[in-house]
Amino acid sequence: MVDAVDRTAEPGRISVTVDLHVTESTSPNDLRPVATEIARRLKRSSLATRISVLDVTNAGAPKPKYRTLLTDENFRDHPWDGTPSEAAELAVWRIVEPG
Repeated sequence: MVDAVDRTAEPGRISVTVDLHVTESTSPNDLRPVATEIARRLKRSSLATRISVLDVTNAGAPKPKYRTLLTDENFRDHPWDGTPSEAAELAVWRIVEPG
């Protein structure tokens, strides 16, 4: 499921949350590669200029093993185009408790 919410503190900006269904996942770190691919695709979309925060969760799994999620709180500042490296992109994600 994908949810987009207007950011009241940032008029015209949205926060996007993507709930995945990855039953094998035991921590948010398992989601980093797919979260990075989602970020790359969103960055090339028409919504990219409006997205300020991107969250990726495993909340779509029938029995998630954790509640924490991956977040990029500065989505618009990151290129999400493979630069400077894939490892650097994977490191952008922070693990946080849902708020």
